[in-house]
Amino acid sequence: MLSLVFAAACTSPAKRLQPDIDATACYIIYDAGSSATRLFIYQETASGWIMNKGPETGALSDPVRRNRGKSMSDANEVIADILIALDDMRRDGPPDNDGAPQWLAFDWQTRCIIDGAAVYGTAGMRLAEQQDARNSSLLWKRLNNRLSKKLGMEVTTRTLTEYEEGLYAWLTLRELNVDGNFGVAEMGGASFQVTFNCPFCVNARPVRVKGEVIPVFSHSFLGWGQDEAWRKYRNLGACSRGAGLKYVDWQVDDCAGALAEFKGTAADVSSMIKGSSGFHWYLSSAFRYMQDNDIDNFCRKGINSGFEPESSCFRAIYLDNVIETLGLPRNSQKTTANWTLGAVVCAATQCLDTQ
Repeated sequence: MLSLVFAAACTSPAKRLQPDIDATACYIIYDAGSSATRLFIYQETASGWIMNKGPETGALSDPVRRNRGKSMSDANEVIADILIALDDMRRDGPPDNDGAPQWLAFDWQTRCIIDGAAVYGTAGMRLAEQQDARNSSLLWKRLNNRLSKKLGMEVTTRTLTEYEEGLYAWLTLRELNVDGNFGVAEMGGASFQVTFNCPFCVNARPVRVKGEVIPVFSHSFLGWGQDEAWRKYRNLGACSRGAGLKYVDWQVDDCAGALAEFKGTAADVSSMIKGSSGFHWYLSSAFRYMQDNDIDNFCRKGINSGFEPESSCFRAIYLDNVIETLGLPRNSQKTTANWTLGAVVCAATQCLDTQ
């Protein structure tokens, strides 16, 4: 069975717990996003990768960015929660609002031979490193030391490049498609990515995919994720929840018209997307929650969305505006596919080592 190859070599110290005789190769991966840190363990089988989803903990970047009331004095607590998630994953999680467990127990200590482990920061950590490089480096070092000690092996802890984040989302979907003639737009909290197979794009990079090398273009709009965009425009009354009730003759363009800065930023990428024909497009992450009646419900009627209602009208208009500005098809398919699988696939195939 194919064994994983990772940037950080893995050792097998004597203190590691002994797995069952029928244990399979596994890879531990944390998605350290701008709003939360999410744990996944991928199990290799003869029929492909099985994803086991674990607990969510606080955003790794919060202590550096001073978000959600955190500061560097809370860094050790944030790191401790990330480590505890591995123990919690061995038991069913608490019930959600529908009474189902938030995650299903997966006893990785007995069912897995851990081939590698990584914590990958995304746009939230890229912004943190711009804001405070010293404390970001300190945070990564503490996390690496404690996770390495807990697992008894070397681990990878770093921030993904903008290219990698989009590429991994694309590679995840490539596992589900018969060819590479598709693109994916992935909306996060701090950035969003657009990635597609593009032979004519100057900034496309060669990527090893399914035994062949193809040019893949990936661009990340840092600072234009839905949460960061809301920070920019939250004081605009025309973008507030229930704006249609507050302002006579309110129109969507009263809010959307303020997004001219984004349209300028997106012009080059939009041109490349419009130049690519015959593509199937996927919408991922926040895009997949969009509904046709969101603007009516949250802007014109002021209905409580149940999720961050204050920004609900803005998000409805902003996500729709992004799709229109980029020229993505309105019938693009929504997907729950997670970029973390693409990170595992890339590591296993050394997808970016094409020389």
